[in-house]
Amino acid sequence: MSIADIIANRKSVRAYLDRPVDDADLQTVVEAGRWAPNAGPFHITVLRNPDLRKRLDDATHEAMLDSGIEFLRMRASLPGYRPLYAAPVVILLSGPAGPYTAVNCALAAENMALQATAAGLASCFIVTPGMALGADAALAAEAGLPEGHAFQCAVLLGHAAAEDPYTKPEREPKGTVGYVD
Repeated sequence: MSIADIIANRKSVRAYLDRPVDDADLQTVVEAGRWAPNAGPFHITVLRNPDLRKRLDDATHEAMLDSGIEFLRMRASLPGYRPLYAAPVVILLSGPAGPYTAVNCALAAENMALQATAAGLASCFIVTPGMALGADAALAAEAGLPEGHAFQCAVLLGHAAAEDPYTKPEREPKGTVGYVD
């Protein structure tokens, strides 16, 4: 698959099978994040512990309900909605305070999402766990965020479930383009 095909085929999957991700595939995805074009520093934490993923999922769900942001409250109120979508791997990206930290982490996340697609895995870029991790220092520490780092974004990773009520079936390019010659 060409890089253009990988980019066009990547989509945000919001329903995962209860099936582990192969360690070699996971390592390849994580390494792709480390090769992102950024200025660093940032940290990648790979969360596979089911109990910790559930606690983060629950805390994120509660934070969405209490956020005061109508879209997040509506989404979290949907029957059966879970913010981590039962993904078997949650990759947290964090970094120290700085003007480029969010961009550095987002670039790493995009590399990981593209590598996941190339490996036949499903992924989803999310930011909502930041509400839970930012409000609970103990949970952030238990989730492996280094001291002095703040959560920036996450990549969910796994094998796509056949039915996915939260993902649009078709993708279209977004944004506008202007050329100045």
